[in-house]
Amino acid sequence: MNLYDVTRGNYRVVRAVSYPDYPESLILFDVRVAAVAELEWVTDVFINGKYNGPTDIIASNDYKLTWVADGPKLLETGVASLELSSGKHLRQVWSSIITPEEASEEVSRLAKFPSVGEVITAKISPFKLDGNSMSYAWEGTVRTGVDAVS
Repeated sequence: MNLYDVTRGNYRVVRAVSYPDYPESLILFDVRVAAVAELEWVTDVFINGKYNGPTDIIASNDYKLTWVADGPKLLETGVASLELSSGKHLRQVWSSIITPEEASEEVSRLAKFPSVGEVITAKISPFKLDGNSMSYAWEGTVRTGVDAVS
């Protein structure tokens, strides 16, 4: 199952992102996604926190996250290695609570989520920056079963 299967595109994510090499850095996200058409979503993102690490991030490597169902929500933990222009890497760690916005039908889909959870890994291309926009390509794999994200 993927996030769309569970939520039909209507969900809220509350996420805390940290950087172990910069322990005073913590960024909080509150995200609401609403499907307004078959292939169109409206997303509101509220960001708060502090980050004092490097800003020359050019790619995301070793991206891995785990989802485990907990009643009417998904619990997510994740880790990625952010590549810097110097060739060094910055470890990023996060945890999230994902909640379907329309409780009835979506929660019944969540009840069908694998009890052992899912592990998602992705390969993400280097970031392409053009003025105020960024693009990248990604290819992911979802498999049933929870591995420890470290």
